[in-house]
Amino acid sequence: MLLSVNQAASRLGVSPVTVRRWTASGLLPCTRTAGGHRRLDERDLDDLARSLGAGSQLAAQAAREREVEVLVDTSTALAGRLDLGELLHEIAMRMTGLLGCHFCAISDYDPASGGVVTLAEYDHAGQRLPDRSPYPLRDFPLTRRVLDEQVTVVVNVDDPGADQAEVAELRREGDHSLLMVPLVVQGDSVGLLEVVDQRRARRYSRQELRLARAVAGQAAVAIKNARLFAERRRSDEDVERLRRGIAAVGRRAAGAPAASAAEALSKAAETACEALDAIACVAAAGGESAGAFGAAPLAAGDGPAVGAAGAGLLVASDPYGAGVTLTATLPAPPAPGQAELLELVATLAAGALARGGDAAHPAPGGVDNDRPA
Repeated sequence: MLLSVNQAASRLGVSPVTVRRWTASGLLPCTRTAGGHRRLDERDLDDLARSLGAGSQLAAQAAREREVEVLVDTSTALAGRLDLGELLHEIAMRMTGLLGCHFCAISDYDPASGGVVTLAEYDHAGQRLPDRSPYPLRDFPLTRRVLDEQVTVVVNVDDPGADQAEVAELRREGDHSLLMVPLVVQGDSVGLLEVVDQRRARRYSRQELRLARAVAGQAAVAIKNARLFAERRRSDEDVERLRRGIAAVGRRAAGAPAASAAEALSKAAETACEALDAIACVAAAGGESAGAFGAAPLAAGDGPAVGAAGAGLLVASDPYGAGVTLTATLPAPPAPGQAELLELVATLAAGALARGGDAAHPAPGGVDNDRPA
């Protein structure tokens, strides 16, 4: 019976790339169809499988080739993920698939606080699980050892010598085996990979552990790169947001002057909303106040999303003590430069109020200070 490359790879337990390489080198005979596709005789596969199972040099070669293929494939897949959420999912899928396990959790490690915070946890089907609460390492000394000494550790519930804190956690979750691998970047432990087998104790081979450590090393670097990319993107977005805000302030400052204090305060509130993409803003001075709503999304209900998760509050006063205060509600925590931009709006409002006051109250004797006596 003739088999395709994929069928042959499945029978031998190697990748299709390995089968093609063996056929190209003459190690594994093959024929070709009229369309050029390889076809392999199952008797040749059986002979090769017996050689592989006999622990021969060929078996060692196949194992080394599989290891290289896994690392190259994983490196390519992780390098192409710059979104942190997508990257964490890819790492979890790689680890559960590589080791035939049921769950993978990826966590951050903060040496200063001595705590571990879960970034994401997925099951082998790609379903994200609820994030676990941060936990202090004082309750899990073996986890601390993994991170501090940068060692790989396997915990099985049927091992009488296993760390009891970890065994108790496994039993509480109904799991049987835990593999912990540190995430290391430039010699520092920055996080943790935890791979769980829910059904059986595991005795990982040396190759499986080598691959797990290598994938963890690639994952650590990829996570760092994804975060650097996100920071750069946020920085670019902040610059663009600030540029638009300055332009908005300039456009509104060039408009007609306010005829009254109430109008000046209202204009300042509107300017702040546009410049900061704010939900709302209140401008106050001398016992008077005025407010405005921006174009940012509102919460369900009648009012703005004040107090919503992730919202930010920003307050600024003019630096000259004129008493103008602006309070802006933002849809997110303030970005760099927004506080200074709100202060600029407050300063312009103070100037508008001062000009309005001069116009409303001419100099003594009915002389207009703007004209020569």
